[in-house]
Amino acid sequence: MRRCLLCLVLLLTLGMSSSFAASLNIPTRGKGISFGNSRRFDGIRLNLVDNEVERINGINLTFWIPKKNPDMVMNGLAAGLVGFSARDLNGISVGVIGMAGDEIDGISISGIGMAGGDVRGIAIGGVGLATGDIQGIAVGGVGFASGDIDGLAIGGVGMASQDISGIAIGGIGAAAEDVKGIAIGGLGIGAQDVTGLIIGGLGVGAQDITGITIGGLGVGGQDITGLTLGGLGVGGQDINGIAIGGLGVGGQDITGVAIGGLGVGGQDVTGLTIGGYCKAEGDFNGLSIGVFNRARRLNGVQIGLLNYCRNNPPPFRLLPIINIHLGDDRSERRHRD
Repeated sequence: MRRCLLCLVLLLTLGMSSSFAASLNIPTRGKGISFGNSRRFDGIRLNLVDNEVERINGINLTFWIPKKNPDMVMNGLAAGLVGFSARDLNGISVGVIGMAGDEIDGISISGIGMAGGDVRGIAIGGVGLATGDIQGIAVGGVGFASGDIDGLAIGGVGMASQDISGIAIGGIGAAAEDVKGIAIGGLGIGAQDVTGLIIGGLGVGAQDITGITIGGLGVGGQDITGLTLGGLGVGGQDINGIAIGGLGVGGQDITGVAIGGLGVGGQDVTGLTIGGYCKAEGDFNGLSIGVFNRARRLNGVQIGLLNYCRNNPPPFRLLPIINIHLGDDRSERRHRD
C-alpha cells in the first residue's frame, strides 16, 4: 500500500515543472487514465498542479494551486483541493477552497469562494461569489457581486449586481441597477429601477418603482406606481396607485388611493386620501377623509371634523363635517387672502 501511494505521489509530481509537461497515460497518450500534467486528455486525469493545460474531457482531479491555464477547457467533472481554474468549465466543478473560470456552464461549487466570468447553471460559493453575468441559480454564503442575473440569486448577507431578472434574496440587503421580478432584502433593497414584488425588512429605496413594494419602515422613490406599503411611511415625487404608510404618505403628485395613519400630503392630489391630516398644497381632485382636510383648490368632497377649501368663497372655506367644491373653478384670484 505504501509503495502504491509513493508511486502515485511521484506520478503526480511529474506535472509540477513549468518547463515541460510530463505525464504517464494508460493505455494511450490521449485517452484512458492520466497521472501528471497531461495537456489534452480524454478520461480520468490526476495531477498535482495544472499548468498550461488545454483541454480535458472526463474527470479531472488536481490537488494544489494551479499555475497558468489561460486556454484550459474542462468538460465533465472537475475537482480541485486547493483552488481550481480554467477558461471554460462545462459540467460539474468543485473547488474545496476556491475556484475560478472565465465561462462556467453547469454546476459549480466552491467551499470558500468563486470568481469567474459568466455563469450558466448553478453556482455556489461557500463564503462568496464574484462573477460576470449569471443565468440560473447563484448562491453566496456571505454574499456575492455579479453583472446581470437571470434566475435565482441568494446572498447570505447581501448581494450587489447590475440588473436582476427573477428572484433576488439578500440576507441583509440587495443592491442592483435594475430589478425585474422579486427582490427581498432582510434589511433593505436599493436599486435604480424596480419592477415586480419588492420587500425590504427595513425599507426600499429606488428611483422608479413599479409593482408591489413593501418596506418594514418605509419606501422611498422618485416615481412609484402600484401597491406600496411602508411601515412608517411612503415618500416619492410621483405616486400612482395605492400607497399606505403607517404614519403618513407624502409626495409631489399623488394619484390613486393614499392612506396615512397621521396624514397624507402632496402638492397635487387626485383620488382618495385617508388620514388624520390630509393636505393638498395645490389641486385636490376627489374625496378626502380625515380629521382635518385642507386644499388650496378643491374639486371634490372633504369629509372630516374640519374641512378647509380655499377656493370656496367666505364663509364656506372652513366647514365642519363636509365641504364640497365641484367644477373647474377659476375664482381663486378673486378670493385670494
